[in-house]
Amino acid sequence: MTPKPNNSTERPPIVAVLGHVDHGKSTLLDFIRKSNVVATEAGGITQHVAAYEVVHKNKRITFIDTPGHAAFSAIRARGASAADIAILVVAADDGVKAQTLEALKSIRDTNTPFIVALNKIDKPTADIARTQRMLLEQNVYLEKFGGDVPWAAVSAKVGTGVEELLDLILLVAEMEGFTGDPSAAAQGYVIESHRDQKRGLAATLIVKNGTLHSGMSVRAGRAIAPVRIMEDYSGVALEEASFSSPVQLIGFDELPNVGEEFYAYETKHEAEDARPAEAPAGSTHAAPHLLAEGEVGPFTMPVIVRADVSGSLEAIAQETEKLGDEHARVSIVQSGIGAVSENDVKAAIASNGSVVVGFNVVIDAPAFALALQHGIKIETFTIIYKLTERLEELLGERAPKRLVENTTGRARILKHFSSRKDAQVVGGKVVDGFLSRGATVRIMRRNELVGTGKLKNVQANKQDVDRIEEGREFGAQVACECEIAEGDVIEAFTSSMQ
Repeated sequence: MTPKPNNSTERPPIVAVLGHVDHGKSTLLDFIRKSNVVATEAGGITQHVAAYEVVHKNKRITFIDTPGHAAFSAIRARGASAADIAILVVAADDGVKAQTLEALKSIRDTNTPFIVALNKIDKPTADIARTQRMLLEQNVYLEKFGGDVPWAAVSAKVGTGVEELLDLILLVAEMEGFTGDPSAAAQGYVIESHRDQKRGLAATLIVKNGTLHSGMSVRAGRAIAPVRIMEDYSGVALEEASFSSPVQLIGFDELPNVGEEFYAYETKHEAEDARPAEAPAGSTHAAPHLLAEGEVGPFTMPVIVRADVSGSLEAIAQETEKLGDEHARVSIVQSGIGAVSENDVKAAIASNGSVVVGFNVVIDAPAFALALQHGIKIETFTIIYKLTERLEELLGERAPKRLVENTTGRARILKHFSSRKDAQVVGGKVVDGFLSRGATVRIMRRNELVGTGKLKNVQANKQDVDRIEEGREFGAQVACECEIAEGDVIEAFTSSMQ
């Protein structure tokens, strides 16, 4: 087969906008697009990856907006890997923050050229010099300060510096020389995927090279879709899309993985032939931990999750892994994209007490009726941290209470004076913490427990005291059934149910 000639030509840059939550990434894009995306975001934060095209000085630029919240770190990393240029947005009134550093790491890991946008310079508390110093501490060397990282001071709110920022993007693109071959079959990345309630499985794609024509087929991993329903970022139907274009493609036979590379083929048969072999069932899961005889595992609260898009589902899974401790944890036993369904409620009934949560989705009428009939509560959320806060609250309510002991002090017995019917009189020295009158104590002999008791009285210098501190000697009456001997250690402790 004769290879097609390479018809490389200049292509528009794909730009990822990264940075800390609430540093103004979406507001910046909002100003550039002259629209009002921020007003539609739950809680004022972006919780999905979105892609848009703009024209500046007769040249196209594609922007990828990425969430700044900590829960979406994997999505941000994908945004950087799919992009040609990254914009690191840092608020001049807030400086370098946790997700700023995370975004910077993603940029460096993918070796993506980047521009720094110092945002919110219109605010009275803005301190550009301080923010520049904070970036310098992270080895970000800005132009005009001995470095080679382009930067612009901007106000996404009023538009100051935005034109200069767009000029910098075109300048970096020209220096990098991004090219594409329009005659090649399209390839690129899946940056989001979801279930359209009326039209089926859909994905947002970024075309990195080639052209996508109506009638072709697209493969992303094992997921395949015919190019029949293809739309641009604003929902306008397309017959073809060339490199750097963001498109929504509807009609996949299974939900494609976010971050997966996609490839276009002339026919569905070619796409199916290129489909990789299906992984063996369970091959991606680690072997479960087997409990030894008599060992009690942690309490596990089962959760069923429904989300609007794959990225949100991934973020929820990432955050729930952080909940709980070695005694109690959250386990997602079933998850999916789209509305909470009757099958989800049936799974909750079968698993005896599963929590059902939805993120940016509705509840099907049959699911609602079945949940009501069986007393299954379904909770829905539009903000990621509200969902995880609720799961943490439910975990605290449902986990079995356990007795937790806290040692407050230890003392070594130096002398056993006498034994009475109700108490033993001993002398000792506090070696750690403190002892107090009325405290419950353990009597330890060569690190083995010989009994428990209670401090009926404590004296220092033959005077009754309420408490004796570390390093001091004392006399005490100890009520216990075991015989206390010289050299024993008594440990004072408190216990509570948690």
